[in-house]
Amino acid sequence: MDHALETANERRQEAATRLIHCYEELAKRNENLLQRVVGNQTFEHWGRYPSPDHVDEHSGFQYYYHAHSPDDRPGVRENGHFHTFARLDHKARPVQDWFMPATDNVPQVCEQDDTTVHLVAISVDAHGLPFEIFTVNQWVTGDRWCTGESIASLAQAFRVDRAGPRLVADWLASFFTLYETEIRDLIDARDQRIRRLIAANGQDHRITQDHSIEVLSAAALSFAADVDAALRGSCRVA
Repeated sequence: MDHALETANERRQEAATRLIHCYEELAKRNENLLQRVVGNQTFEHWGRYPSPDHVDEHSGFQYYYHAHSPDDRPGVRENGHFHTFARLDHKARPVQDWFMPATDNVPQVCEQDDTTVHLVAISVDAHGLPFEIFTVNQWVTGDRWCTGESIASLAQAFRVDRAGPRLVADWLASFFTLYETEIRDLIDARDQRIRRLIAANGQDHRITQDHSIEVLSAAALSFAADVDAALRGSCRVA
């Protein structure tokens, strides 16, 4: 077996084991992951949990959890989703910006925040089990608009060991490791979608402010099967 592949499989095995331990620990406490995220706060649709967001001052990464209202997404399986970010004001990292047309006379929902880069969002069900990952358009969170190469590099380093509940931090770090390949493919699909939109609408079209485009790429997950495949040291065949 190729050494790099063997190393990647070992990382996935370790991540799968840590994820199982997270859920076992939650079960012992008769809790689910979302209870650990929300804590003692009253849960409301569109709220951010925790509030303020958890920011790891050492690693320079950030996350929060929230849920849309049932009217906004009728009939969906999702309870809510995690948004994950890199904070460039806490830890300097090289990033490459994606070209943005001038904003003259173009109404914006929020100004671009040059200090944060949105990585990926993780959808979970009511039991706190992940079932989808997705990327969003720039207007959704208002972050720095970077190339997929930069985002993939940041995602690979994602850790929040010093932010929020330990169990949630462990869960997020293990998730990013288990799904490293899927996250990279998701970000690549994001870039391909952006290129298609530019080709269809022209360089001057403000894709980042096009409210008809919220999600740029999405990928379904089969969590139980993915964990099982990782523990067996192989990549699951869909």
